[in-house]
Amino acid sequence: MLPILSNRLKALALNSQRQNYTTAVLNGPVYLSMEKKLLESLKPEKLDIINESHLHAHHEPMQGVTNKETHFRVKVVSEQFEGKSLMQRHRMIYSLLNEEFAQGLHALALRTKTPQEVQAK
Repeated sequence: MLPILSNRLKALALNSQRQNYTTAVLNGPVYLSMEKKLLESLKPEKLDIINESHLHAHHEPMQGVTNKETHFRVKVVSEQFEGKSLMQRHRMIYSLLNEEFAQGLHALALRTKTPQEVQAK
């Protein structure tokens, strides 16, 4: 193997390890709870949960709030959404995360699709 390629592969492996560590450190209890509930209930083909709290920290309602897990963008692809309207899909997620809202979760930006809807694009 060429030395340059070998070094690149080592760098990629190290970066992957760092990313896994960073993800474990940065994901707080609200994120982990949301992830667990959504995975168990919706059995998604794809689940992206992005903490966007830092983008809203300067908003007036967030002044004095120390919780760093208040705003999330959630993208879910699941068969569980088949035959359900957008509102029904969102209600499913909101009901799953009722406890998190009671503990300080403030807002979700949701994108909910079925695998068939993703394929149709």
